[in-house]
Amino acid sequence: MTEPSPSAPTKLWGPKQWSAMRSAVRYELFLLMEQLAPCSVSQIAAASGRGAAGLYRHLEVMAKAGILLHAGQQKSGRRWERIYDLNRDSGVPMCDPLTGVGVKDDIKLCNAMTRAAMRDYGRAMHARKGVKDPIKPSVITSLFEITSLDDKSAAEMMKLADRMMEIVVQGRKTGSGRRYRISLMASPIV
Repeated sequence: MTEPSPSAPTKLWGPKQWSAMRSAVRYELFLLMEQLAPCSVSQIAAASGRGAAGLYRHLEVMAKAGILLHAGQQKSGRRWERIYDLNRDSGVPMCDPLTGVGVKDDIKLCNAMTRAAMRDYGRAMHARKGVKDPIKPSVITSLFEITSLDDKSAAEMMKLADRMMEIVVQGRKTGSGRRYRISLMASPIV
């Protein structure tokens, strides 16, 4: 495997990057790449449960947008396989709720993430049936609620979200154990 190109793009996400990420598949690949990169297409395919042949187009769109980098090649059987890395200089997109910049794109990313989470939830529930080592029900959870929170409760919810993020970051660092998709969205209803 070769080292990433020194001429890698270093700009923050703009219209080109947002456009590339409008696909739910690409957003899912982006989330996987945060954990796996650098990695080969076959490694991405194995982690995502998708065929490698169908991923090349998505990965190339992301690379052309500067989100991924071509990080070399490795021999896989009788053929060479491309290695992709996450362009960590491209930044993580955030919307600005005060100006509205990026809000529509952020909503599309949230929708893609929710669809992927529901798919994984369904697979996990299905995997419990007739499996020697079933997934324990206590590790599969789903919470979709609308509730009223006072300022103190909302602040407590945000502290819990921060703690969850600490756990997620630690899991990314260690890379051990079963993989989980974790979704947490909290926003006021206006």
